[in-house]
Amino acid sequence: MPFSDAQFAAAWTVLEDRFSRKHNAQTVKIYRDILTAELTETQFADACRAAFRLDTFFPSPQRLIDLGTGSQGFHLQAIAAWDTCMDRMRRGEQITEPGSLERRLLNSVTHGQPLGHVETKQLDFLKKEFVTRYTSELAQQAAARTPALPGAPVEAPRVLQ
Repeated sequence: MPFSDAQFAAAWTVLEDRFSRKHNAQTVKIYRDILTAELTETQFADACRAAFRLDTFFPSPQRLIDLGTGSQGFHLQAIAAWDTCMDRMRRGEQITEPGSLERRLLNSVTHGQPLGHVETKQLDFLKKEFVTRYTSELAQQAAARTPALPGAPVEAPRVLQ
């Protein structure tokens, strides 16, 4: 369930106070739009609590999403995806699903060669390439889901006042 305006305002006020940071209405709206699209009420509350306790600087929208969903950032998600592919290969299972990001990237880094036919000494290089490309892809997807930033400042009432 999406979080309410009241819940967002309460948490946002506490975060702004904690980090001695005030944001303009446009920035608050963009944070709100991104977080509403990606987090549930519980995840948003968890993210704000964790950011309050753990972070030194005001968290980015992606940092709040990572804290709320329990993911540990794009790089660690990429490593987990590689590890899953390797585990499936060792068990003799289909490594990736047709049309998946993992399949597209594995085909790219192996130049279409099946992962099971790749020499063991190449795996470290392939892992590095896969993780780099997977991380980049996740970042591009997140950026594509980010609302457009306004070009010129627009007068808008402060969201939390």
